Amino acid sequence: MFKQTCTNLTTLSIQRVRQWLNGFETIICDADGVLWHFDKAIDGSVEAFNAIQDTGRNTFIVTNNSCLCSENIRLKARDFGFNVHKDHVLNSGKSVASFLSSKNFQQKVFVVGGVGIIEELSDVNICAFQFRNEKIEKSMRDFALEMEVDEDVGAVVVGRDDSFNMCSVIRACHYLRNPQILFLGCCLDAAYPIGNNRVLAGAAAMIALVKTITSRKPLILGKPNPWIVREPIESGAINPATTLMIGDTLETDIKFANYNGFQSILVGSGVTELEKVERIRDRGQKKQMRLVPDGYLPRLCDILEYL
Repeated sequence: MFKQTCTNLTTLSIQRVRQWLNGFETIICDADGVLWHFDKAIDGSVEAFNAIQDTGRNTFIVTNNSCLCSENIRLKARDFGFNVHKDHVLNSGKSVASFLSSKNFQQKVFVVGGVGIIEELSDVNICAFQFRNEKIEKSMRDFALEMEVDEDVGAVVVGRDDSFNMCSVIRACHYLRNPQILFLGCCLDAAYPIGNNRVLAGAAAMIALVKTITSRKPLILGKPNPWIVREPIESGAINPATTLMIGDTLETDIKFANYNGFQSILVGSGVTELEKVERIRDRGQKKQMRLVPDGYLPRLCDILEYL
């Protein structure tokens, strides 16, 4: 009905929006920017998410956050008050683990990123390790020459790492000099605004450094890669034709929706301003239109009057 028009749903009649929403059996929400900001739920998001679930629709949280494992993200959501089922939280770390498991991967994984990645890999019986807070106490050259390496490493995974340092980079780049070792990334989220003109570096910055040094291109397994929802789609838990994605970023959430054949709503509570999307839409460039959502709402809670 609204395909790639970024229609502001608040300007339409309740009946028309409700008719559109009635066609969806599954609603997927991003986490940060849609449901919460770091450690605070966005006003009205708990009530809206739970109300969607109360209508009998399947509800999923699909996030690129790999600092926590999917189960700990579910527990975080539960503590905020979101009623989300155990297997209905998917994140990029879980997507990496699923990918390697599907390849019957038997080697070790060196991780530059959050402990959530290691926990997801452990859940599928893959041995992963990292060196957190390691410091170079000599020259970088001496560190690189003298560091011990594990010959059984078969993959390097890079995600957002709050303790990112050159030691991890040197180790990752050593392993990736071997073209047989897989280079996997959790996502390409560049930055996370935290207010007062301050930002946190995202996984894209860390991946870019390793990519530049090694001249290797990683396989990104978080959104917008459809792999993150492969299992529920194959099991029939998600039917793309009747699925709505609600997100706050164009390059991850909205592109992800278009890659999967979902319809989409952009909410204005995250990192993307409506005016930016309208400019992309009005230019009408074919390649850029995959970034344009079907609908727009200022916040998730605005969906309540249409349920």
